[in-house]
Amino acid sequence: MRNSVIGLIVGTVLGIVFGATVIAPRLQRTAPGTTATAPTPTPAELAKQLPRALVPRPDVSMKMANAFPPDTPVAGELARRIDAHIWDVSRGQFEVRSYPPGALAPVSDLFEAVGSGGIDAAFAPSPSGSKSPPALALFSGIPFGPDIEEFLGWMEFGGGRALLDELNQENGVHGILCGLLPPSALGWFRQELQSPQEFRSLRINASGLTKKALTRLGAEVVDLPVGELTVAIEQGAVDAVGWASPMLDKSMAFGTWLKNYYPQGWNQLLTPLQLMINQKKWQSLNATQKAQIESVCGDNVRHSIAEGESGQFKALQEIYAAGVHLQRLPPSVRDALERAWQQVVQQESNADPQFRRVWESLSTFHANFAVWRELSRP
Repeated sequence: MRNSVIGLIVGTVLGIVFGATVIAPRLQRTAPGTTATAPTPTPAELAKQLPRALVPRPDVSMKMANAFPPDTPVAGELARRIDAHIWDVSRGQFEVRSYPPGALAPVSDLFEAVGSGGIDAAFAPSPSGSKSPPALALFSGIPFGPDIEEFLGWMEFGGGRALLDELNQENGVHGILCGLLPPSALGWFRQELQSPQEFRSLRINASGLTKKALTRLGAEVVDLPVGELTVAIEQGAVDAVGWASPMLDKSMAFGTWLKNYYPQGWNQLLTPLQLMINQKKWQSLNATQKAQIESVCGDNVRHSIAEGESGQFKALQEIYAAGVHLQRLPPSVRDALERAWQQVVQQESNADPQFRRVWESLSTFHANFAVWRELSRP
């Protein structure tokens, strides 16, 4: 029965293609004095317009784990764009199927799962946890780090991409920059921050390198999943939450209890997203297929920058309209955070040669770029 159904589908597709490419041209002869009709679509072009279920199996198929729920603003859409655009540019000969968080592997283990070959690919930020090389955290967006312009310059022409490739390949991964999210807000606070000393009595949700800087100021840092976090806030067990940018933050319920919001993104001026592909899987692709992935990811970067930056003002309006106070950090608090961050950098550089090497590359580029920025901006 199954073979009969498959045969019927294949026969239908072949019939469509035959009709469009053989019969139709004979029925569309141009009469004298009339304008010629549009060229008849090729079989490949017809396949592009048909549902995937009716198209023969593509030459390459990869399963991609997504770190973001599909309805996440900007980030959730980027994974769908990879899925759809690879199919389009390859005319149905290359597919990257996107799977929701947790469907193929735990989100916290995506880097390791791709490197081991447990999954083909993943779309996620560079890992910054204890399981991955510490230097990779410098590619995930860092406190007082580069903004989008500076990061792209360093990555493509300042040595950043070569360093990331080296770190990824040592772990069986080929990574491609495939999206850039806007600055993450410092977050939501129960009380207004007025001095650095207030961190000593603060219980705040944070992760990665930001967590290490806040810990140095005496904060008690927790890293809870969103369900547990909301309950902890409601019960008064958590005083502050660092989450994401206003576009993502506005949909959370944090403002019900935490009425002070700090958009100032000292902790992460951007969030780079990688399409991580198993190294052996990447090497099995031909030059055209690799170029197709690079092109789709390049377009994703463009799209994410434009959408991410354009939607923040409206999101801030909605947060303010909900009765939340928009705040800026006092200079004394900002200075204390920067000092704590420099202490973290020193500690991490002393402990890990790869971290030190990446940091020195980024710092050198930053110093040079700062001169250009100062002289060129009004």
